[in-house]
Amino acid sequence: MNEDNQNLSSGSSRKERFRADFLALLFRKRVSERAQPWFFRHLEAWGRWLREGKRRPGREELLGWMRELDGKPTWSSFQIQQALQAVEWSHGEILGEEWVSEVDWEGLRAAMKEIEGAEVEMTKLAADELAAGWTESGFCKERVEMLGRLVGVLRGRNYAYRTEQTYLQWIVRFLGREMGQSPPPSQLEGREFLEDLAVRDGVVVATQKQALNALSFFFKEVLGVESPDFAGFTLARVSRRIPVVLSPGEAKEILNRMTGTTGLMARLMYGSGLRLMECVRLRVKDVDFENGLLMVRDGKGGKDRRTPLPRSVEEALRAELAAGRELYEADRAAELAGVWLPGAFEKKAPNAGKEWAWFWLFASRRLSVDPRAQVARRHHVNENGVQKALKKAVLAAGIAKKVSCHTLRHSFATHLLQAGRDIRKVQELLGHADVRTTEIYRHVLNRPGDALGSPLDFLELKTMDE
Repeated sequence: MNEDNQNLSSGSSRKERFRADFLALLFRKRVSERAQPWFFRHLEAWGRWLREGKRRPGREELLGWMRELDGKPTWSSFQIQQALQAVEWSHGEILGEEWVSEVDWEGLRAAMKEIEGAEVEMTKLAADELAAGWTESGFCKERVEMLGRLVGVLRGRNYAYRTEQTYLQWIVRFLGREMGQSPPPSQLEGREFLEDLAVRDGVVVATQKQALNALSFFFKEVLGVESPDFAGFTLARVSRRIPVVLSPGEAKEILNRMTGTTGLMARLMYGSGLRLMECVRLRVKDVDFENGLLMVRDGKGGKDRRTPLPRSVEEALRAELAAGRELYEADRAAELAGVWLPGAFEKKAPNAGKEWAWFWLFASRRLSVDPRAQVARRHHVNENGVQKALKKAVLAAGIAKKVSCHTLRHSFATHLLQAGRDIRKVQELLGHADVRTTEIYRHVLNRPGDALGSPLDFLELKTMDE
């Protein structure tokens, strides 16, 4: 029985390793992320065809499969070419099988019908690949070099990948306003860009501020402007909204409708006041069962903080850790790269990513390719999963409020203040730098009708059903 389990585990590890290697190959071949799942589906179809006929992969078998696909009306010539490419890469570059060299791949491709209007999508991940895309988009050589330097500076200073993408999107948008303009852009252009965001596009102040931060970084670190000055542009509208907060009963209704990993994540966001990405990025070492604490590392503003670990989720957390341990052991058996490490820590401790303590608390079931290091590794779950599950639970509960994952954090703070907790302590738990940020939850507590009442209630009117 033990031998059977070992064989099963070995087979699973080989399958995971092949998947990781093939995924990394697709990225190197610049296959778009949208197209990548199709390559795996084509390989699955190829494998089923071989198994059903008890065939072994070879030149004649491949030709037979191609003929069969060509006769199916549901398969386009583009899909057949894609399937052909998947087989060539998997058996040739990944498995290294000899029969691949016997196939006239170019001849097979030439025999397929031409695809009219087919667009080749490329995933540009490294700086040189990004540069090729910018050139195709119409940017001049000098501005392509500027964008390349921007990527280099952001990565050299260990900025988060999301920050890199955000800054890059703003600068590409800024430089793309005048494709034919001679570089470098002026601060006056930057001021006009920020002005247009407020006047023409009608963005809120947070969006305009994000663009300002990107422009300031670009002018200072790439163009060498010591103190960039964009003063004088029209400020975007300031939105002063009171946060949406759930009542304790509404929170209970929603959380009771969420199960599994997404349910556990929602309970932690409400029970510990976590932001969505703080929850998603938790690691094994951040859970302290003995002291009933969660450690939030590198939160907003780069700050660490401690927050309470709800005792009611301990059992579910231990089950999640047990499931994660199985993934961790499978990754180690397959000799995959360790999990991503923050900042320069990977250079300081290159093997830490392979340690259990650094493994993700909410690890993804699927492997992915690190867009910077270009290696296959295990990442945390996608935040979209819990967002969708929460939305579904809100609809099922019949709650007519605009509820997001951040609403759970708002509710955490408000309910603590309602229970009489000190606002300074709540500020510490939320990780706010200024208590004035926390004081917004007091506005939620102050019900306008409590102090003065409503004049309508002073009138002795008939009831509505009379």
